[in-house]
Amino acid sequence: MTRIARTARVHEPLGDVIARLQEFFAQRPKLQVRALGSSTAEVDVRYSLLYDWTRVYPPRGGMAFAWRPGWRGFPSFGATLTIRPAGEDTDLVLEGSYEPPGGIVGRLFDRLVGQRLAARTMDALLDELAHRA
Repeated sequence: MTRIARTARVHEPLGDVIARLQEFFAQRPKLQVRALGSSTAEVDVRYSLLYDWTRVYPPRGGMAFAWRPGWRGFPSFGATLTIRPAGEDTDLVLEGSYEPPGGIVGRLFDRLVGQRLAARTMDALLDELAHRA
């Protein structure tokens, strides 16, 4: 299992970001995510909203989501997207994991190349969520 975490800052208040992200995922049951180079893979997305009820203020929210690709060479991915206040801005923290397909060869590929591809895929998703959602 490979674990990975990435962060992006959004120059918007927390409440606006949570509402925008909820709308983004509700309207997109499928996403195009970057695979190799400029190629993309379509993935089915399932998500649920998360709230930290242990904190009164500021409320921290997030989303748990998973995607399953149509192409078997691209791994399934499960993640938590945490939305945290950062002064007047908001931080998006994407933490997830995946199992590289292809057994031993797939795990070797993941160590040599796949983890960098996964980081770029997550960065592209965070960029879309932060700036175009």
